[in-house]
Amino acid sequence: MTGIVGRFLSRISASRRHHARLAELRAENPSCTILSIPSGNVRIGENVGILTGVHLDRVSLGNFSYVSNNSRLVNVTIGNFCSIGEDVQVGLPPHPSRIFVSSYPAFYSDCNEGCPRSFVKDKTFDDSVPKTCIGNDVWLGSNVIVIGGIQISTGAIVGAGSIVVKDVPPYAVVGGNPAKVIRYRFSEEQIELLMASEWWNWPIEKILQNVDNFSDMEKFKAIIN
Repeated sequence: MTGIVGRFLSRISASRRHHARLAELRAENPSCTILSIPSGNVRIGENVGILTGVHLDRVSLGNFSYVSNNSRLVNVTIGNFCSIGEDVQVGLPPHPSRIFVSSYPAFYSDCNEGCPRSFVKDKTFDDSVPKTCIGNDVWLGSNVIVIGGIQISTGAIVGAGSIVVKDVPPYAVVGGNPAKVIRYRFSEEQIELLMASEWWNWPIEKILQNVDNFSDMEKFKAIIN
């Protein structure tokens, strides 16, 4: 009985610490919606959304960007106005696929969390997650997987369920496994205009003044020119 009571009290204590930390994060970031606690070393911009079950480790989230339920991001920088769908994984660690006889971490890492026992005393293969960079106004659909070290440029859309293994150009729509360019959202001239405008860095007052023009590329082009 004592063990059951102890575990019960331990869960209550952990829950209280969790809610206290959430309250602290919300107080520090009053413009944001924060429903999950980042693991560590996370920079949160203004008006950011972090929904339930989200795991963030070494992540920078730009203004007005959000991460949907149950997504996992490691060593990622994300620009402004990005939409990260549900169950997305960004920043996967590498395994050796050449020279090494086995891809199992015990043969090359002395501290892999997934291996109860390691066969080596020192790390002989770098399995750390390389930096992934996501630009501004990027949309990753649900269940997207992005390996570490990829650059997804501004304006890109990655279709649901896609696996991204190489860089994505600005304003490209990509999909599939591996993800390939399906089309571009705008013409080359329009993409150049959008990139030059850097509207994602405009003051919010300017965006609000011109919000009606964001629904039509030709209207937006007129206010830029």
